[in-house]
Amino acid sequence: MKICIDPGHGMANRRPGVYDPGAVAEGHTEAAIVMDWANELRALLIAAGHTVVRTRVDHKDPAPVGKRAGIARTFGCEVLLSLHCNSANGRASGTETFYRGAHRKAEATRLNQAVVAALGTRNRGAKTEDKSQHGRLAVLAFPRAFLIELGFIDNPSDRELMLDPARRRAACVALAKVLTSPDP
Repeated sequence: MKICIDPGHGMANRRPGVYDPGAVAEGHTEAAIVMDWANELRALLIAAGHTVVRTRVDHKDPAPVGKRAGIARTFGCEVLLSLHCNSANGRASGTETFYRGAHRKAEATRLNQAVVAALGTRNRGAKTEDKSQHGRLAVLAFPRAFLIELGFIDNPSDRELMLDPARRRAACVALAKVLTSPDP
């Protein structure tokens, strides 16, 4: 299987030549956290014999948000998974997964539950993209795409869970299983 992993934000995400750290809390950036997650998930998928494409490979690699779905298309990927961290008021918590089209709800729910079970975060559920803060998510232009908000970076408990290497690995193992399993 060929899978595209999109570690959100990073260089030239919104403007050429400008690094977008995403949400920031206590010295941690969303772009760095999701890069660690993307690298972990990539290694697991490759070890299982899958091909992995990333929309950006490091913090210098330019990846405009409007071109990320096109990267998955160009490389003939079957699914695109975009990883993010939420931010609100320091008290909000949990994991949520966004999708486009009712036919994607079941898989989005399985992906969300996989992360929740491994991390121990609150289950905020699978939601259509119009329920996101942006209303429309560019990466979801890919036919089979999901955007996971792993947790809230400004919530100390969620942040600790997202930064824990053992929990990250467990969540990535669970995500890999959902991504590569046939639909029930």
